[in-house]
Amino acid sequence: MLAKETGVTVFLLNLSYDLYRSWPNIKRAITEVKWSRETRDFANRAAKILISLGVLLTIRLALLQGSLPKFSQQDNPTAFHSSFYVRILTFCYLAAFNWWLLLCPATLSHDWQMGSVPLVTSLSDLRNVITCLFFGCALLLSIRSLMDFEVILLVLLASFWELFIKSVEKNVGKTVN
Repeated sequence: MLAKETGVTVFLLNLSYDLYRSWPNIKRAITEVKWSRETRDFANRAAKILISLGVLLTIRLALLQGSLPKFSQQDNPTAFHSSFYVRILTFCYLAAFNWWLLLCPATLSHDWQMGSVPLVTSLSDLRNVITCLFFGCALLLSIRSLMDFEVILLVLLASFWELFIKSVEKNVGKTVN
């Protein structure tokens, strides 16, 4: 299961959740330019997760002998559909569907084989509402994250600007003398 797409995504979801929980400590460490015990612990956990993910992906690629898997129409009917419109609607819905499976794995699906996830063929399909809600929530979460990071970016830019001014003053002082 860990080698499947959802299993690999769990590592990144876990890291994202850990980053969310540790963010106040990381924010404090960035503004004070000093690592605390909590930020070191987060860095260790993040390194372990990323190393585990790298090892897992390396093993998966080794088992696939370095090539991508080859799917038939029966395995992935969406990718083989003739209408670009249907492919876009269905792939967008699948992003929302897979996110829901990560949060609440109530329905099990054996990937996309044999129509286990029916194609979204029209705009009047109710699953498009779910897709819009998912992308709307993702957009709001992204905006919120950027707003939180804006303060950090301003502090980092001010720090780099201060270092730049000091280095310019130092270099100008050398050329004048």
